[in-house]
Amino acid sequence: MRKVAICLILLFLALLTVSAYADTLFIDNQEKDKTDLMRLNMRTQPSSGSSVIASYYTGAEVTVLESTPAAAATSEPETAPEVTEEAAGSDVEGTTEENPETPAENGKKADVAYVHVEIGGVQGYMSEKYLITADEARARYGENSWFGNCRDAEVDLTGMWKDNVTMVSSTGKNAVAVGTIATGEAVHMVGIVGNWAYVRKDAKEGNVFGYVPLDVVTETGNQKVYIISTNSPEQRMALYESPSVKSKSSMSLSNGTTCFMLFGRGEGEWRRIRVGSVSGWVLPSKKSTIVALGASPRSSIPYYPLVMETKSDALLYSAKGNKNEAYMTLGSQMRVEVLGESSDFLYVRTLIGGAGAYNKGDYGYIALSDLTLSISNSSMGVVQVDDQDMPVVVYHEPDTGSRILGALCGGSQVRLMDYTQTDFVRIGLNDLTGYVRKDSVRILTQETDALSDRIAQRGTAKQNIKLSDEPSRDSGEGAAVEAGTRMYMLGKFGDWMFVNADTTPNLNVTVQNEQTGFVHITDLSAPASTTHLTATVRTDKVNLRSDPDKTGDIIGRVRLGELLRVTDYGNQWTCVVTGEGKRGYIMTEYLDFD
Repeated sequence: MRKVAICLILLFLALLTVSAYADTLFIDNQEKDKTDLMRLNMRTQPSSGSSVIASYYTGAEVTVLESTPAAAATSEPETAPEVTEEAAGSDVEGTTEENPETPAENGKKADVAYVHVEIGGVQGYMSEKYLITADEARARYGENSWFGNCRDAEVDLTGMWKDNVTMVSSTGKNAVAVGTIATGEAVHMVGIVGNWAYVRKDAKEGNVFGYVPLDVVTETGNQKVYIISTNSPEQRMALYESPSVKSKSSMSLSNGTTCFMLFGRGEGEWRRIRVGSVSGWVLPSKKSTIVALGASPRSSIPYYPLVMETKSDALLYSAKGNKNEAYMTLGSQMRVEVLGESSDFLYVRTLIGGAGAYNKGDYGYIALSDLTLSISNSSMGVVQVDDQDMPVVVYHEPDTGSRILGALCGGSQVRLMDYTQTDFVRIGLNDLTGYVRKDSVRILTQETDALSDRIAQRGTAKQNIKLSDEPSRDSGEGAAVEAGTRMYMLGKFGDWMFVNADTTPNLNVTVQNEQTGFVHITDLSAPASTTHLTATVRTDKVNLRSDPDKTGDIIGRVRLGELLRVTDYGNQWTCVVTGEGKRGYIMTEYLDFD
């Protein structure tokens, strides 16, 4: 009889607990930083040792089914860190992948009460500690606070071969459509259920709740677009199918590839990203990381994907080599950016809207055998010399040991022809092409990209001339220039100057309509600082001084044949910079200007 009485008492207390609950409660993960919302786990059983079904953000509304007495003392502590999808751990997980820990007193394991709840048709158990009533929410956060909006997110379908996505009623086979969301629309992320996002779409006729694939929901603002940065043109970052180095790598991503930050479960340092339509997990490290693009122009990232072009007509697949899925035909010599490698296929973006653009062009797979290195002479943008006051050397090949073609003047702008998987970019000077180091120029691919304050100096035509397409008397001729016309001095190539005869020094990033070309130096009245850009010494071990005077300290000696960049030409002393970057003065009489 005593046992029966105890059971009746416990049942009565349980019924009192159930009756104390409202029909609905709201998740409050008690974040200290409201800009970094955490998630509350929903579990299969009222125990922190059970599997996680889903996780939900602060403000999510839950339907109460029943309460559950406090967990037995043998259950795992609620504050244990969560490691994998199946692991036990703290019911609240942070988006920064750090879970708050509150050790139990005297080493005892915490007793936790659970509530049996339902959200969006998904049922499970949640820790009572993180559930509050509507009255409590109003008292804590006010009537018109952010509470209830959950997590700001955005649907972005860039590269996914569609313009909108259907919201469905559940994640099961019997789901029905409840609405659609177009690319670029804002949504509220309520929770994550496996590979599905449970979202709220605000509409005039009322809020709509439903499920969309997790891959289509991205971060917002400055935390949305990221750049793969491996610090080396040759190094790549693995894209894994799950957050484990033991899982299959679906693709290796090129340095400089743009990606979207997706939402996912807390997985330590792992991050879930999407490149075009391909999503997966990456593990940033000191040598291989991802950098938020934020408000910076795309050209501010130092390395860029390799550009290739089709040999002839070729197929671009939405699914690797699968004609049963969407595909399109690319014409001959169509230029593409290589974003990743996957067996015999490359994942690419067609080069529309400028190199490095992430929201233009078509993404897909193309057979490696259908591509060759890009040799097209079409412009991809503009390169502006931005290496303080120093000229920039132009090489025949992407190698400082290759033949030197000439040098560009500080502030000058020329055409960008190709990014490469090296430290160089290929530039076009009408019919002459060459390579300059990426770290000595500013790369402009969008009209909004910031320009350098420096502009090229100007010279004057001595007589009527015609611009040449190459630094040669036998070159084809271009625009006619009348005597007395002032032109911008862009660079010196042997006995020829490359000039811009337009009225503005800035080239149009998207349209090639400027009057540029080569002029023999004898046909120009040009500043000495534009015609003396590089030099060598006539004798070995010439003194390099700290000041333009023989009383200046000797800070080095220059060997015979060593290439110097001239930053300030003078009749008696010339300021130069050595290959090691040491700046100083040499008597002009000891210099031969190239």
